[in-house]
Amino acid sequence: MVERVVWDHEVAGSNPVAPICFPPMFHCYVLRSKKNGRRYVGSCEDREERLRQHNAGESKSTKHGVPWVLVHSEEFPTRHEAMARERYYKTGRGRDELSAFV
Repeated sequence: MVERVVWDHEVAGSNPVAPICFPPMFHCYVLRSKKNGRRYVGSCEDREERLRQHNAGESKSTKHGVPWVLVHSEEFPTRHEAMARERYYKTGRGRDELSAFV
């Protein structure tokens, strides 16, 4: 006995319609603790998941300041650029810049 597989494809013009995929974006973000007012700067690919981890106490460096609120975020096309911005915000000049708007 031979099984036959029938595929239903929607065709637009001469090419099948493909899903649109966007390249991943990386984030540099700043959090403020509602508990003690401290500021935390980090970088990641999935900002919402990372904020959830911070507020769930899963991060050793932020578990004592729960709950955290996102106060600033920037997007970058590469992890390297996001990490460079994070490093900048952890310098004296970067902290001064953050204090001006956060």
